[in-house]
Amino acid sequence: MESVQASAGAQSGTHHDADRPRSPRIAARRARMREQVLKVAAKMFLDKGIENVSVEEILLAADLARSTFYSFFESKRDLVVQILRPVFEDGAIFLRSLAGRPPVEIMYGVIDMFPMQWEKVGDALLLRVPNAEFELIAEAHNAYVTALNRCLVSVEATGILRNKSAAHTQRLIARSAVDVVRVYRHDPNFKQLYRSTMEGMLLVDHAHRTAA
Repeated sequence: MESVQASAGAQSGTHHDADRPRSPRIAARRARMREQVLKVAAKMFLDKGIENVSVEEILLAADLARSTFYSFFESKRDLVVQILRPVFEDGAIFLRSLAGRPPVEIMYGVIDMFPMQWEKVGDALLLRVPNAEFELIAEAHNAYVTALNRCLVSVEATGILRNKSAAHTQRLIARSAVDVVRVYRHDPNFKQLYRSTMEGMLLVDHAHRTAA
């Protein structure tokens, strides 16, 4: 998640009240269009690098009019932020939902969060936050980091962390979880391979689950 690792745009994605659709059917169509732009742009950013993709190229790939694009996003920078910020926001929400669960369940929640995120946001999970945009997603990023730290600290004393340290485990997750997703994401056994790799790195053997 750290590897994936927001902006002055409205979080709804629409920046002009005059553009706000009144018909539910039109609203639903615009929502689909916006999601398609986010998906197309994330793939282009991943393939070519964020700095190497222009708004014009995104418009062409998404078959979108310039005026429609700017009714969703204030700028390319705003688009980047709206792709990246939800990854951290959703991650923090999920991690907070693990509070109070048994230690092993917390750790498998942490491990399984990344495949769940991949299924939900796809290429956005694999993007690295550009330095210029980091300040705009800092709040969401920091909330995610705090939520992850609380999960790991809550299980540290139980002895199920392979390295016995919440801090070391958090660094391992930050530096490896998304890269492991990258390695296995197109494999038919993606979830099983991802889980076995991460549990082998993070958890002592007796804490491993046998079921997928």
